[in-house]
Amino acid sequence: MFGKIAIGAGLVAVLAASGALLVAKAMPGPAPKASQAGVNASRLAAGKSFAPICNTGEVVDSRPQPAWVGQSFARDNCTAPQMPEPINGRAASREEIVAGMAAIKRYAAASNVYQRCIRDFVTLRQSRAEASGKPVAVPLLLIQNHRILAAENNKKKASRQMDLAIHAFNEYGSGCPDQ
Repeated sequence: MFGKIAIGAGLVAVLAASGALLVAKAMPGPAPKASQAGVNASRLAAGKSFAPICNTGEVVDSRPQPAWVGQSFARDNCTAPQMPEPINGRAASREEIVAGMAAIKRYAAASNVYQRCIRDFVTLRQSRAEASGKPVAVPLLLIQNHRILAAENNKKKASRQMDLAIHAFNEYGSGCPDQ
């Protein structure tokens, strides 16, 4: 009887020790000092919490999607619109910036039409599958979903490129060093 109690007590001690080890490992370390966190303590003491951010060399991911993403797939007759070319805001004229903004709006509208075309195609395929009692091919749904996501990401990418061009065009008196 004492042997069973000893084994039980030993098991409880082992579990408690392993629990203490897990708690000790999960405890967060000390908070970083202001100088380590990248915050200038003298700037904070002066009441200036934000420093000017100079993003003159910022690069936006402009890698295109693979060609098949924009092409018609499974005879859906949906072709992605061509992304507008990025504009160099430092060298562009006001007219080029305004034309670029209009091109981004046209691209976003054409991309929405493209995405609606894909959704309509998938809906048609799903209704045909339900009528025939067969399931829709999962790869078809995955690929069409990827095409919609790629189109949405391209809209964001084109918009971000235009925002950077506008920022570069308007950049003056921001506290950034002249280049």
